[in-house]
Formats: sequence, structure tokens, C-alpha cells
Amino acid sequence: MKKLLALIAVLGLFAAACGSDDGTASESDSGSESAEGSSEGGEAEEGDAEEGAMSDLDELNVAYFAEWPTPNQIGQADGSFADAVGVPINWIPFASGGEMSEAMLAGDVDISYSQGLTPFAGAINSGADLKLVGIAVSYSEADNCVVQDSLGVTRDNAAETLAGATVMTPFGNVTHYKMLSMMEFLGVDLDGLNIVQAEGGATTAAAFETGDIDVGCAFGGSVVNMLDNGGSLIMTGAEHESDIGIFTYDIISIPTAFGEAHPDVVSSFLAATDDFNNTWASDPETNNPIIAAAAGMEDVGNFLGGPVWFAFPSIDEQLGSDWLGGNVGTAMQGQVETLARLGGGEAANGDFAGAVDTSYLEAAK
Repeated sequence: MKKLLALIAVLGLFAAACGSDDGTASESDSGSESAEGSSEGGEAEEGDAEEGAMSDLDELNVAYFAEWPTPNQIGQADGSFADAVGVPINWIPFASGGEMSEAMLAGDVDISYSQGLTPFAGAINSGADLKLVGIAVSYSEADNCVVQDSLGVTRDNAAETLAGATVMTPFGNVTHYKMLSMMEFLGVDLDGLNIVQAEGGATTAAAFETGDIDVGCAFGGSVVNMLDNGGSLIMTGAEHESDIGIFTYDIISIPTAFGEAHPDVVSSFLAATDDFNNTWASDPETNNPIIAAAAGMEDVGNFLGGPVWFAFPSIDEQLGSDWLGGNVGTAMQGQVETLARLGGGEAANGDFAGAVDTSYLEAAK
């Protein structure tokens, strides 16, 4: 636990914070992909974003996670999403939500798509001038901790069987928050755990497969890999929601100054995102291969197919009390307080409700 307390101190600088911490995505190198191209985006060009934004911007820099398949990628490669927004887009892959915050503060990123709520809250808590403007994706089943089957861990015996266990997790993101909250809920002595900081989901999955760790906490494909290599869930995502009250989702965030200077661009981005979400929902079978190719994956797996992990709230839903209309600000404060209490993070002192700005979504309607 001492190792954890030393390492977690970087939360104040959010250097270790991750957004949605898929192993493969975490291994992605930062770079940019031009999204300029044909406007042949099909149905997604209909609706609020049809005209695009009238802006003097030469380009829009958008942060995202590779191998994290979402409907906006239907129009990422061919440029139709950029056409809907009205500005050429550089789609820039990042390794963590903390890096997204740093890039926004440095002026290198204008919009972060699918940034984790926890690293955003950590940045706000440290005084960052950023705004949460939308919900990207809800995914309670796609982020979890996997335990070695050989340990015979159940909810009832976790306090005993996990005593002294080695747990690998990223620090300062929702995966870390969920792990700490789950262990406390199950009565596991956190001080007795050997908690190791993950370098990425792929590293966690590899350590799990070789038996070097007892529990691996990650998201997306890395969770699947661990389940396929002798692992099982201690608690399902649904149980996290119903029993602990943890809801897992990523957000859309911006630098405050960028939104004030280009509100039309932000609103058009949100409207186009909603349109592409609807395009995917109307025909997943056709759109999933397109999304997988843009995301750098062979297929979309359980993210968007089979027992689907991802859900995309509509603009009206996002504006409701369950999301930006109330619960999101409360959730941010709760996550920061939990990390401070259980993980040695920075005490909550940010104006979390003030970091939520619904004006762009309201304009997108």
C-alpha cells in the first residue's frame, strides 16, 4: 500500500490518470490522423448537424482512444463526420484521460471524446479550466477487475481469499476507483494488498496470463483477454451499479476558452455525434465493420455486438437529471473523495457542478 500512496500522489498532476483504460488503446502512440475526405456519410448527415458549423477554424483537434469503437468512427475515416461538423478534423489517439486533460490545457486538443470522468474530475480538482459538455458512452460491463480462477474467489470469501493479493490497475481513473470501491464493499483489507500500477491494459493482461498477478483491472479487450486466460469476474458491471452504486461512463470535454470562442463548433460536434449514434443504432450489422476498421480492430466484439457493452444516451437523456442535469457533478465529487479516502489522492476541493456546461447540448437540440 505504501507503493500505492507514493505513486498516487501524481494524481494532482493527473499524469497517470487514464480515461477508458483499454489495454490496446493504452498502448497507442499519440499521433494524428487527418479526417478530411468525402462527405458521403449517409444518414448521419441528416438532422441538426446537416449544415455544419460556420467557423473560421482551419482544423479541429479531437482526442480519442484507439481500439475503442464508437459510432462517430463511421464518419471518421471518410471525413463525413468532419463534413457534418463543418471543420476538418485531426483525430488524435491518446493513451489516457490524464494526457487528454494535459493536451487540452496546453492548447493542443480542442475536444476530448470519451475521456474518463475520473481523470476529468481530477483535473478539475486541481484547478483546470475545462468543461464537461456531453456524455460519450456508458459501459458498466466493459470496465472491471478479473481474478485468477485458481484462487476460488467469490463475493462471500473475497475478504479472506484476496488477503495479500497482487492487484494490477491503472491509477487515477475509473478502473482504479471501481477497484477500490469494490474491495471496500467486499471487506478486503486494502492495506494488505500489493497494488501495482498498470502501464496499460495490454501489460495487465499479459501479467495475468503469466500468473504474475492475482487480479487484473482494466477495460475493454483486456478484460476479455483475462477472462479467456483463466479468469473470472468478482462482481459484474450490473452488480457494481445495483449493489455499490457505481455507474461507468465517459464524457465529452473541452477547454473552457475554446468553447467560448467557438460555441457553434462544439454544438455541431455534439449534434453530429448524436446523429452518428442514431445511424449506428438503425443498422449495427452494416456499420460495425466500418467502425471496427476505423478503430483498428478486426471486429467490434462485445463493445457493439453480441451482448453489447456500450450504450449512447441521447441529447435529451444527457440533459436529464441522471446525467448533466444533476448526477454527473455529484459523481465527480464522490469519485475524487473515494480516491482521496482509499487511495491517498488529493482531497476534493473543486467546483465539480460548475465544470458541467449544458449550453452546448441545448444548442445542439
